[in-house]
This record gives sequence, structure tokens and C-alpha cells, in this order.
Amino acid sequence: MKSIKTKITLLYILLNALVFSCAEKPSVTSTISFRPKKELRGIFDTELIKGVKLVRLESDGCVVGHIDKIIENDSLLYIMDSFIAKAVYVFTREGKLVNKISKYGHGQYEYSQLWDIFFDKDKNSLCLLSRVDQKVILFSPDGKQVLGESKLPKMFGHIVPTADGYIGYMDNYSQNPNMPYNIWTMDKFFNLQEGFLRINPQLESSIHFDVNSLSAFGNTVYFKPEYDNNIYQIKDGKISLRYILDFGEKTFPGLLTVSLDKEEEISRLMMETIPNVFNYEETDDYLLMDFIMDGKHCIGIYNKQTHTSEIARLDCYEDEYGFPFGKIKGLSQTSIYSVIDYEDVYELWLGHNKYVNFEEEYPEQVNNLRKLFPKLEEDGNPFIAIYSL
Repeated sequence: MKSIKTKITLLYILLNALVFSCAEKPSVTSTISFRPKKELRGIFDTELIKGVKLVRLESDGCVVGHIDKIIENDSLLYIMDSFIAKAVYVFTREGKLVNKISKYGHGQYEYSQLWDIFFDKDKNSLCLLSRVDQKVILFSPDGKQVLGESKLPKMFGHIVPTADGYIGYMDNYSQNPNMPYNIWTMDKFFNLQEGFLRINPQLESSIHFDVNSLSAFGNTVYFKPEYDNNIYQIKDGKISLRYILDFGEKTFPGLLTVSLDKEEEISRLMMETIPNVFNYEETDDYLLMDFIMDGKHCIGIYNKQTHTSEIARLDCYEDEYGFPFGKIKGLSQTSIYSVIDYEDVYELWLGHNKYVNFEEEYPEQVNNLRKLFPKLEEDGNPFIAIYSL
């Protein structure tokens, strides 16, 4: 007999496959076709990446536990560790520690559940979102000064600033059964305005922390629901369907009709299709999204100028230094931010591990890495790779 936890997990997968409705389909809706090829190009074989910067995070007196999200503003990197250190670190692009924000608690200017960070350019503030106690704490850009605290009308999981205010995502948690909407617009004082996309009662509280569902481009905010092949746009107080993602035979079906007892079939479907997109970003030239396909992390690239699309592998960078691509923890309109385990770079710098002699196979890259970092200790904070678009 399957455990209750297993049945709940399977139910969650099935119910998350329901298509969100409530948005009208406008004439500008476009289908983006990502038809997987047998041989994918590596990301560095595409024209996407224009430059690479490897950042060594200073570790003297500062140990970064786990990196959940990375954002950047004016050459300052903001690194969020939600569950281990429960802190936000501020580093320069050269990896020098500027400040550590650690205010876990239940008092004023403290957070009891650090859930997201964003930068509010209108207020020139780094904003920490505390979900369970419904507030945003504002800090100076260097994180050294508290600028204020704003109470939120609902328990949002993600917030994006707009020209007129803010847009919040509820992480499938209705909170109030009379207002069961997943997306809300707010004014500049965080007062509720309009709600969009009703939450199916059976989807209640099904949260994926590693899915970044909101993305802003110009005066438009995009929303990619979980287990849904649609991307919605919120603009001028209205919501509409903007893009439909087509992954060919890898497309996750809109509605599963599999019995809860067929756990193996559900697991197979989850492995053989692309059920989710972790990050979505629109730039002047591209639409970008990262996901898992056939058990490997990939990135979908749609060129807005040529109207072409492809899925690329996240290959190792070997042109200058040689290191793994890393785990993507942030997308912006100018960069991809990934986290690389310290030992992966240290072993390359050292020249060998117990399996590979890097000094013989990649002598130029090892030499360049040693010039970049004349001294490395045996252990340290993760490295950050910034891939310029």
C-alpha cells in the first residue's frame, strides 16, 4: 500500500497539470517551438554568450551555506540563502564581501521566512520578501542600512516591481477563499488592485520554491504557471496569453488521465517530457528559459530577431579557463548567473583529481586559471559564473 505522502505527491503532479484559465487569448499570441534534436549544440556554440566572468566569493569570516537566488544591481551581487544561513549576502563583482544581512526573527525589520529578493529601482532599495509574516523589508543598495518596512496584503511568494506598482504571485496559495487568485496587481503602496487566474482548490498550496514564475521586461510582466505550457503577460492592468511553448514529443500534457496507482507511468512521463521551466527571461533579442530534459539541465533560446529557437546543452566552459557551467540561480536581461562548487574549480586549478590529469589535458586553461587566482585554499565559498548576453 502506498503511503499517504506518496499519494499526495502523485496527486500534486496530476493536479498541477491542469491548465490555468481566466485569460483571454489575444491575436498577438505566439507559439514558440522547441523541438528537441538528437544532437544539441552546446551553449557556447550558440551566439548567446558574449563574455564570461568567474567570481571567487571572499570566504574570510564569511561562509555561504547554500545559494538559492542571485540578482545584480550596479555591479553588486545579491545572494540569497533562504534555509541554511537565512541571510542575504552582498558582494562586488570581484567577489569582495560588502555586507551580510541576517535579521531572522519576528520583530520589526526582521523576517521569519525569507522567500525572495528583488531590487526596486524606483526606491533604490534591495527588498527582502518575508512570506509568512507578509512584509517587505527595504535596505540600502549595499545592505548596510534599513530603509523601512512595508506590510503586504497577502502572503506572496514572489513580487516584481512595475512602473505603476507591483505584481505578486501567491505560489498557488489562495489564503482567502473569496479571492482565490494566483496573480495580483498592487499600487505603489502595496494596496491590492486586480486578481487574475483562479487557483484550482485542488492545487491549493502546491509550491515549488525553485520555480521563478515572474519576469519583467519593459512595462510588461510575464507569468509562467507551473506544469503549464502557457506564458501570460500582465500589462496595463490586464492579463492575456502571450506565448505557447511547444516541445514536440517532450511537451508535458495539459491534463493527465493516469490512475494514482500507476506511479511508474507518472514517473516515466515526468522523465520523458519537460514538465516545468525554472527561470524565464525576456531580453531585447531573446526569450530564455532553463529546464530539465532527459535528466539534464538545458536552456531554451528563442531569437526574437530571426524567429528561430533551439535547445542548448549547458556545456563546460573551456575557451579560456575550463570549468562546469554550474547551476543557474538567476537570469536577467544582461546575464545568466550560475553557482559552481568550489572543489570543481579548485581541482582544475590544482591540475588534477583522482580521475583526470587536467594539467596534461587542458594545460592552457589550468595556467590561465592560476593567473586569475594565484592562490586558492583547499576549501572555500562557491564560485559564481556570470555569463554576459
